[in-house]
Amino acid sequence: MIDNIVISEVTSALDAPLNDSASIKATNDIEAIQVWLTEFQNSPHTFTSYRQAAERFLMWCMQNKTTLSSLSREDIMGYQSFLGSPTPTDFWCGPSRPRHDPNWRPFVKGLANSSIRLNLQILTTMYDYLVQSGYLTLNPFKLIKRKSARLVVNKGVERYLTHKELSYIFDYINDMPKKTDAQIRTYQRIKWIFSLLYLSGCRRHEIVNAKMSDFVRKQGNWWLKVIGKGNKYGEIPVTNDLLLALIDYRKSIGLPDYPAFSETNIPLVNNLQVSAGKYIGITDSMLYKIIKGTCLEISNYVKLTDPGAAFVIQQVSTHWLRHTSATHQVDAGIDIRVVKENLRHSLLETTMKYQHTESDARHQETNKKFGIK
Repeated sequence: MIDNIVISEVTSALDAPLNDSASIKATNDIEAIQVWLTEFQNSPHTFTSYRQAAERFLMWCMQNKTTLSSLSREDIMGYQSFLGSPTPTDFWCGPSRPRHDPNWRPFVKGLANSSIRLNLQILTTMYDYLVQSGYLTLNPFKLIKRKSARLVVNKGVERYLTHKELSYIFDYINDMPKKTDAQIRTYQRIKWIFSLLYLSGCRRHEIVNAKMSDFVRKQGNWWLKVIGKGNKYGEIPVTNDLLLALIDYRKSIGLPDYPAFSETNIPLVNNLQVSAGKYIGITDSMLYKIIKGTCLEISNYVKLTDPGAAFVIQQVSTHWLRHTSATHQVDAGIDIRVVKENLRHSLLETTMKYQHTESDARHQETNKKFGIK
């Protein structure tokens, strides 16, 4: 059994800073896990959650005198049981304390099923990273997934729309009334909002914080610059469909076809209540309400012919469109590494540091294969 000295060594090692030049040329499991954790330094909550899952697993490996590379599917099933009831209890469990307190324990008590699944999902992601980086050769968590239906370690995203359900939304939007100026402005804004969220995969706060000047043209291609989760900078390929939607929307609010560097005060989505020629963005909550309100209207309309789809559409929020974007990009055959960069989201597996897709090829592939059907 490992003792408190070893527990202290593990927590201290995982907290130790890495040099900026550090790579995955790790010489042991602690170093390899430490490099993986650096991927999440800009997302404090994710980092804390992932570190906790990793250090528990590492301590369990040490107790069982094994390493990351030697674990079998049976070992992982044993760890799954261990998470529900860590034994001996006196050694593994104790009251919540600071991590470097001498009386700190890795657990307060055994984990609930939902927490066990989360820990296994995190460790699956960690192993994927270490396999793709060359430190490990096999991910035993994926063996479990294939051979045991009782343990699902990488549940798929369920909050997304099928192509048919998405087509209901855009068909409804395209049929909105356009007789008066007010109706036209409402139609153009709603069409732009849904096109932007789906075709960019942006988060709600990324949309409301971005400006028209964040659309930039580089080497003949258009990109949207965003500051995402954890204050992380990203660039999203602007497909032809998204560019056409942008041009249509800009015309509707009295702007030239293409954005300019000087448009630093013009929001991506304008408030309809302001007078012509003035540009004030909508709030995060307003964007959410527009999506929910529109989808409720669409659901009531679709209910007459397709009640199943109507039920799904009624649930849609802004984040559903992000999940839908990711799912449809993968379905379109876009390289998973490209999708990771496009979505900038840890739930889609962490972007590998040494497996970047050349940016022009990434833009070309996304633009060729992804659009509104």
